[in-house]
Amino acid sequence: MRTVQIKCNRERRLFDTIEGSKLKILIKCSNTKVCPYKADCLRTTEIVLGAEKEAFDEFYKAINCPHCGKRLFDVSTDSVGIVTIKCEMCGKVATIPVIADQG
Repeated sequence: MRTVQIKCNRERRLFDTIEGSKLKILIKCSNTKVCPYKADCLRTTEIVLGAEKEAFDEFYKAINCPHCGKRLFDVSTDSVGIVTIKCEMCGKVATIPVIADQG
């Protein structure tokens, strides 16, 4: 399994995932403290991987940090993959399996 870095439009690293993941994520850039573009980059970014945007449903679930509980991102309920992300609140790195809801 090859790891892929996902970056925002300003080339700041948001999170890592594995190649072949099918994800639709809404995420706010966690690099706002060090990013030189923070003034115009505080909005939520939509990341779509592995399929066309229209292939995903429009229902989302929140994914929280397993260490401190801070909301990290929202993911469509039919996404599948693994996300590795650093929490901006506690500073810990979390690897989160994303599994499609069965309902």
